[in-house]
Amino acid sequence: MRRIHPFAPPTATNITTTTTTTTTTTTSSWKTPEQTTVTAYYQTEKNKLGKDERKVSVKVGPNAPRISFKFQSLVTVKYGELAQLSCQATGEPTPQIFWISPQNDVIPMSSDKFQITENGMLVVKKVTLAEEGKYACVARNSAGGIKITYGQTLNLPCTVDGWPQASITWTLPNGFTLDKPQSIGRVTFLANGTLQMRQIATFDKGTYICKASNSFGTSTLSYPITVMVYPPHITSMLPSITRVNRGSPVKLNCIATGVPKPEISWTLPGRTTLEGSLVIRSPVLMNSGIYKCNAKNALGTDFKSTYLQVNWLCHSNSTASAIPLMAYYLKW
Repeated sequence: MRRIHPFAPPTATNITTTTTTTTTTTTSSWKTPEQTTVTAYYQTEKNKLGKDERKVSVKVGPNAPRISFKFQSLVTVKYGELAQLSCQATGEPTPQIFWISPQNDVIPMSSDKFQITENGMLVVKKVTLAEEGKYACVARNSAGGIKITYGQTLNLPCTVDGWPQASITWTLPNGFTLDKPQSIGRVTFLANGTLQMRQIATFDKGTYICKASNSFGTSTLSYPITVMVYPPHITSMLPSITRVNRGSPVKLNCIATGVPKPEISWTLPGRTTLEGSLVIRSPVLMNSGIYKCNAKNALGTDFKSTYLQVNWLCHSNSTASAIPLMAYYLKW
């Protein structure tokens, strides 16, 4: 479960002790199947009154972005002047920095009002009262992104710690904002903070941003989402020529892979199109010709063809022989 932490008021605790405490810290590290490094810290504190232990696991990477410089909590600027908000982040690949406006909109890299420099600084030109409010800096790179297959259900958790209790808003890649639990079409903002998207499609790709705010500040959590799709590919083998005797049923199979699942159709010699598997129950000579299998999805089309040759089966002196369609009969 991923958590984000809005700023909370500082607390102070006074501790008085009359015994000597010995603290021992040990560490161990390992890699997950995703090549993420996990370091566990084991700390033991011991004195005459007893012993206490704690374990802390820290996940590192793979080279996820990290904001290393906290921007100013308050920037004061005169009406009509230039405002500059700094944000620095580290990561590999070098993370891209973008900003969220007080209206929860993703600020474009360059516009008449805003400019985001190469080092991540947000420049607000000719400030007016309309630009007043809280601005959030977000850093992202390819590390830590989520890949999901077309058509599946996507769940993005956002659990908040902090006091006073924080409010959660979700900003979608298209700029649409959900500020309370609700369900709109395929999108559901659950009461526990999770954003759920059903039947995800290619146009759902982009960065989803969870923003938690209370009276002490704001924290954000971003999810870069990639939707995996594959063009159709016919995997079944179709011979160049399919031979069948007249009156003997024939079935032409066509199997294809792809995401989204491709639609299968057949183009017959007379340009007629049929969907699914093709079955000719009692073929006759006029059914001979080229049959083309078509596999199609949103990314493209694949096809394979076979020539169906219907043979005339005749019997002479108890010996069967097949005469192909293009035989000529001569009569005097």
